[in-house]
Amino acid sequence: MKKSILIGMLAGLLGSSTSLYAYDITTGSAMGSYIKIGQNLAKLVEGGNVLESKGSIENLERLAAGKADIGIVQLDAYAWFSSKSPEKAAKIEVMGTLYKECIHIAVNKNGKVQSEDDLQQEGATIAVGKQGSGAAVTWDYMMKLEPGYKKSAVVFKGGSRAFAKLLLSDKKGTSGIDAIMWVTKPNLQDKYLKIVMDNPKLTMIEVNDKDLNDNYKPLGRPIYEFQSLPTKDGLFNKGGLKVPCVDAALVARSDADDDLLDKVSDVLLSYKTSLLK
Repeated sequence: MKKSILIGMLAGLLGSSTSLYAYDITTGSAMGSYIKIGQNLAKLVEGGNVLESKGSIENLERLAAGKADIGIVQLDAYAWFSSKSPEKAAKIEVMGTLYKECIHIAVNKNGKVQSEDDLQQEGATIAVGKQGSGAAVTWDYMMKLEPGYKKSAVVFKGGSRAFAKLLLSDKKGTSGIDAIMWVTKPNLQDKYLKIVMDNPKLTMIEVNDKDLNDNYKPLGRPIYEFQSLPTKDGLFNKGGLKVPCVDAALVARSDADDDLLDKVSDVLLSYKTSLLK
């Protein structure tokens, strides 16, 4: 059965909310996974207007300001936002989780960073994507949990340009980038992971500092859960690399329409598979 037909049938089962409520879903970039989830939600619970955004923090700001009703965020971004702006976070509720996104860190085999411990030493430099990006916020929250990471200098750069500099990295740090971090679903087809796997000068490192597993009281559990990334035989650690993973989640304005929130909850509980297609 085609995806569009299935979603249409599920929307009929849930009932249309068009006549009851028009609502805004704040998601992510036009090419990202968050916007696809938003589009599916708008079909399953009719009346939704999908908004592009720069990511989790902009989504949270929009919800707190009443400029959107539903949003998609990383839970570490939610925790970071809550610590920075508790009065704004009080206006937002976590509705449920969607899937895991994991922290990936790539290094040059001949560079000064060869392990997670090296990122807790003076002189290392890590690229974490654009300022305000999901990866940048993740690194900031990681520094809150493990202050040792603050010893590494941060570069707000990502993508191919960052990898080009990483390829030039050496033990003196002359390229200006000793490690690159990004956050995504565990997937051997991820474009950045493929760059690492296809280049003999690059490798991935484990990230398993126990302080990253601290309990987050508002949720009653840790924000990060250690998992093993899938890897090809002969690459990285046999059996997978252990890294912290965080939930992507649906969040909402606490004062959004009750009927809308009930229908979104129905989707999360009973039709999540269709939401994530």
